Amino acid sequence: MKNNINLVKGTHDLVGLDLEKYNYILENFKNICNQFSFKEIITPIIEQEELFVRGVGEMTDIVSKEMYTFIDQGEKKICLRPEATSGIARFSASNYESGLMKLFTYGPMFRRERPQKGRYRQFNQLNIEIIGDESFYSDFEVIYIANNLLDSIGLKNKFKLLINSIGTKEDQMNYSKALYEFLKLKKDQLSEVSQQRLEKNTLRILDSKDPNDQLIISTAPKLKEFLSNKSLNFYRGVKDLLSSHGVEFIEDHLLVRGLDYYSHTAFEFQTFEDKRQNTILAGGRYDELISSISSRDIPGIGWAAGIERLIDLVSIPEKPIIKKSILIAVQNLSYISEYKLINIVSKLDVQFEVKFNNNIKKLFTYADKNNYDYIALVGEEEFSSSSIVIKNLKLKEQKKILIKDLDLSNEIR
Repeated sequence: MKNNINLVKGTHDLVGLDLEKYNYILENFKNICNQFSFKEIITPIIEQEELFVRGVGEMTDIVSKEMYTFIDQGEKKICLRPEATSGIARFSASNYESGLMKLFTYGPMFRRERPQKGRYRQFNQLNIEIIGDESFYSDFEVIYIANNLLDSIGLKNKFKLLINSIGTKEDQMNYSKALYEFLKLKKDQLSEVSQQRLEKNTLRILDSKDPNDQLIISTAPKLKEFLSNKSLNFYRGVKDLLSSHGVEFIEDHLLVRGLDYYSHTAFEFQTFEDKRQNTILAGGRYDELISSISSRDIPGIGWAAGIERLIDLVSIPEKPIIKKSILIAVQNLSYISEYKLINIVSKLDVQFEVKFNNNIKKLFTYADKNNYDYIALVGEEEFSSSSIVIKNLKLKEQKKILIKDLDLSNEIR
């Protein structure tokens, strides 16, 4: 009698209610990505090992402990992808031209971790990435989308948002030197792994789960003390946009994320459960990731969410229907915050995109070229009179409305 062949440890089959939840989460994810004008991309499951060594970081747990790697018949070091952002960065290095490239993807990732509830060695992940924008608006937008996604799948009031600035690479280098000087005096008290990291990548010690390491870290210099004015102003811009749009957050100055490619904004959405595996969605800005794997210097920001962790938390509501499309066109980024435009338009069943440009003619040209039904314009003239112009691009009709009197549900039909 033949023995049964069992599942590989750390994997699972999706079927029944869990599969229904998977499809529901995915449908909502696709809907909100389409609403914010993201385009889908599917990248390979296998990549060159070097992509993650150079991108994620050689001393990170993912690369040093968790990747599934092998040598193929061509003597190439290949791995199963442990995360999706590096693959999108590789694609962007070869295909990015100009402007914004807004991408989303989903699919299986692989890490040889200790299996536990909601954490598998093959797991499914959602990702969104904005490539090519240095402004803090994109940081706000990806966090806003994450917040809306979690709300839309029934998790409203079941999570908290933690944010932090980890500054520029220069800020991190200055901090790393100070941290090194502090920790080298306590080297003998550090765990074996942290002793190795002290010489190769000091900042990675902040990721240590060792209780004694954490105690030592708690008395070390803090990264926030080394942020430049540029970093502080950038971080302030993100926080102001979140606050003006009603997205509640908690500042956590110990939040650094576990990947080498992050800079400026880092964030995590966590459940209120008092346990280690309570992060359900996380991300940050990675302005130097693409330059670490190519000759191109292209900024980016994004996040990832583990679908299996979300499956444990969600129920299955109705899915939204996208109807009309509208371009939110502004001459100045500050107008978005003053008018709270994202709050207004995201409550409607419409597809929309935010575009800012000093040249109003270019904004109308962009709306026509991309076949938008409507354009909502806030230029200097409109801002000075606390108004907004709504134009029906199909009927060639427009009206100027005071922002206090604006009801987009009546204007977009």
